[in-house]
Amino acid sequence: MKQLGLAIAGAGWIADFYFDAYKHITDRFKLVGCCGNPSPEGRRRLAEKCKKWETKSYSSYQELLNDPEVDCVGIMSPTDMHFEQAQEALKAGKHILVEKPVSLVPDELRRLRELSKETGRIVFPGHNFAYRPVDRKAKDIIDSGELGSVSYASLRAVHFIPDEHAAGWRRIFSHSGGGAMMDSGTHLVYQLLYLMGDPKWLSCFMTTKHYSSMEGEDTCQISLQYEDGRIAQVFQSWSSSDGSAGEIRIQGDKGNLLIDGEGLHLNGRLLETDGAYESSFMHTLNAFYEGIVSDTPAVSGVTEAEKTLFIIQSAYKASQSREVLELTF
Repeated sequence: MKQLGLAIAGAGWIADFYFDAYKHITDRFKLVGCCGNPSPEGRRRLAEKCKKWETKSYSSYQELLNDPEVDCVGIMSPTDMHFEQAQEALKAGKHILVEKPVSLVPDELRRLRELSKETGRIVFPGHNFAYRPVDRKAKDIIDSGELGSVSYASLRAVHFIPDEHAAGWRRIFSHSGGGAMMDSGTHLVYQLLYLMGDPKWLSCFMTTKHYSSMEGEDTCQISLQYEDGRIAQVFQSWSSSDGSAGEIRIQGDKGNLLIDGEGLHLNGRLLETDGAYESSFMHTLNAFYEGIVSDTPAVSGVTEAEKTLFIIQSAYKASQSREVLELTF
């Protein structure tokens, strides 16, 4: 098995999840090094992390890209840095895994698709929930017709975020592109697309009830309808600690699916238990590897990242105008 040199850009908490996943698949990747925030505090944290990880600490992103040992880059920096770093990496001949949202600008996503074709290097969105076995099994069941005529889907996530996250770059709309729905809710929207396909109409309500210093919302509800009449709801909240409210439900006239903390249930029967957030990163890295060495397409790729961004930005518009919007992908 070919081992690929992997470098990480961004030394925040999300990088820790990827590192923990990487430790289980060292036959596929070798962690070459990491770069982070160039501030004095950022350099200190990076040095501590790289010492713990037993990998090299780059003084800059350019140094990372210039390293011939690096075959691919995991871009885990703040959202508004993703495009420039992704573009530079592709031009340097590196494959890239980019944390969500990949970009906040539709034209930038289109440019990354073009660069991927031009350079022959893949752009792999960090849509980690789509690679969970519970999602893959649910997709198979839906596609098989076992649920019969599907009428309704509900995707919900409810949790607080750390105070330092609410006070950091996520607080500023120009850096984050929004609040709870653009950040955590991206996971829900790309899963909706994966499991249910493209919706046709959309309305939205949102509010801020807990993180009052944030420019974006901390609670958002999107209602959607499909051309065939199916309806769906996506609800993301950072204003409660009720983790039990997080779930995916899909209802048909012959069967019903539920994805919750236990796993995937079909008509109340537990079918698959591998749905943990932590393990999703290992499944994502494995899919990234297969995309590079075997040209296996991402189940939730750049096109899905474009659609996800379009839906969330449309939802923000609908919330302001109090209108039902028609979606044209």
